[in-house]
Order: sequence, then C-alpha cells, then structure tokens
Amino acid sequence: MSNGEQQAERYITAKEVGDRVGLSPETILRYYREGRIPGRRLPGQVRPIRFLWSEVQSVWDCDRQLELGDAA
Repeated sequence: MSNGEQQAERYITAKEVGDRVGLSPETILRYYREGRIPGRRLPGQVRPIRFLWSEVQSVWDCDRQLELGDAA
C-alpha cells in the first residue's frame, strides 16, 4: 500500500472490525488489550480505540492469531 493510500484509510471502530470478522466488539477490544491486534487510542477526553482495517487484516490473514474458538 502506498503512502497516499495509507493516509486515505479511515479508522474504524471495534464494532466495525467485529462485523467484518464475525466477533463481538468486546472480543475485538479484548484482543487489542492483549496485544493480539493493532489499534490506536485516539486523542481527546474520551480517547476511543480505533483500528485500521489493513493492519487488522494483516494479523488476521498472515499470523492467524485470531481463531474462531477464541471468541468463546
């Protein structure tokens, strides 16, 4: 992915990641806290956690860290 394409990619929520991979937002946030998927805590008073789909997808596809059995 070129620098211009990466800059155009928008951050997505745990719900959006969960919808794409078939897991709950709570599971996605737990995976983030455990260091199993990359994410960022954005600035501000609330400091929400957001994800870049390309980064999540590379972990999901290449490292196979997220297994369906982990959702239980």
